[in-house]
Amino acid sequence: MDLHRSFVRNQLDAERWTAWGDKVLLLHNARPNRRQLMWIAVLDASPIAALCSHTSLELAGFRPFATEAKQIHVLVPRGAKVTRFPGVVVHESRRPGEARWTQDRGLARTEDPRSVIDAAAWQPWPRFACLMLAAAVQQRLCTPAELEYALGYVGRVRHKAYLRIALADVARGAHSLGELDVAAICRRYGLVPPQRQTCRRDQQGGSRFLDCEWNLPSGEIVVLEIDGGHHMDVAHWQADMRRERGIVISRRWVLRATALEARLEPALIVADLKAIGVPTI
Repeated sequence: MDLHRSFVRNQLDAERWTAWGDKVLLLHNARPNRRQLMWIAVLDASPIAALCSHTSLELAGFRPFATEAKQIHVLVPRGAKVTRFPGVVVHESRRPGEARWTQDRGLARTEDPRSVIDAAAWQPWPRFACLMLAAAVQQRLCTPAELEYALGYVGRVRHKAYLRIALADVARGAHSLGELDVAAICRRYGLVPPQRQTCRRDQQGGSRFLDCEWNLPSGEIVVLEIDGGHHMDVAHWQADMRRERGIVISRRWVLRATALEARLEPALIVADLKAIGVPTI
């Protein structure tokens, strides 16, 4: 549709339309919704711009767990001139990787593996970065192989050494920070690494997955459950007790530890694992 400049100016002066930056007109005077703000961020930074990081993953169906997911993240080439909108975070890249972009109903966004790596690398905390990889695989957005490939072509990024170690653990089945901590503990203290996310059947015939499990030389089985803060909630606590009874009924030894204990006092956990028979390498 071709609109005369004076007609557009009249609509803006009458406050029926609103201008966002130098390139975008919103054909109403209300605050843009989230989807509209995504379009505004990309169109304002065009011709080369794409949603990235948490925002791209949001469109892919990722269930977020960080406050950064509330912001809208857009990727542009280094040096691009863009308007700084409230709630929009602009990331500049020397290699925006346009060939690896995809679309969501017309909106350009980076592919899932690249989005996960960016969301991980743009954080100051390596533990958060590693959790991003584990969560993406757990939610079946990417495979460890796809993330490994993306880590290879994105160039130099923050936490790369940590991410490679985490990817190796995720490929072996680690799906949470607690399980990643157990993998690190086993490497540090020379324990045989556990089997992760082992599936068993409960008494009702449903599938249940165990965090970490060792088959001992004696034929016995030891399970280590790492409890995060949410396990202190009454509903979670009751469900955990019920779940633990089911594990014990299946003739397994159950050891439990908090995520904080795994992080700050790993030697105590290792001592108990050795005492019950978990072998060393």
